[in-house]
Amino acid sequence: MQDEHPLPSGPDLSLVNLIILGVLIVGLSLLLRSVIKPPVSPQIGRPFPQIEAVGWINGPAPKAADLQGQVIVVDAWAYWCGPCRAVTPYVIDLQKKYKDQGVIFIGLTSEGLDSGSIDSSRQFVKSLNIPWPNGYGATKTLSELEVEGIPQLWVVDRKNRIVYHEIGFGDNSIDEMDSAIKKALMESPSDKK
Repeated sequence: MQDEHPLPSGPDLSLVNLIILGVLIVGLSLLLRSVIKPPVSPQIGRPFPQIEAVGWINGPAPKAADLQGQVIVVDAWAYWCGPCRAVTPYVIDLQKKYKDQGVIFIGLTSEGLDSGSIDSSRQFVKSLNIPWPNGYGATKTLSELEVEGIPQLWVVDRKNRIVYHEIGFGDNSIDEMDSAIKKALMESPSDKK
């Protein structure tokens, strides 16, 4: 007597096993991501380097004297970067929240060493309505920050120390950055040294 519903075998069984394995891998990776915190950036506590760029979009270059003793948020981006485009609205929301508290937002890109990339960078800033100044051709500063991938975000405290650094854009990135800004703002102006 033959079974009317035989178990899959051969190629059908391999496909079922691959699907089950894929589901298990995705589930395990999601579980590990929620349990394991990413390592703390080695940049935390380091001084932020001098901000240098070939040119600026959305205003003049910030002067070192204007940045001294301020809380600063720096966003490293490129016009061709999809995740940079995705994170920008959230960073704009933070800028709106903190602009009246004196937090300075600055964007930096290594792009802009030719007219095509300058135009594309300007279009990126314009299309996303980014309100803060953005330095292009900022290769020296980004190199000193060891930027190898983007987006990257930093919060710099009143003593010019990096207190938050994010590579990429995770689920809790904006909340963590918001907390770092709040903490940096709690330093009293007399602690600015």
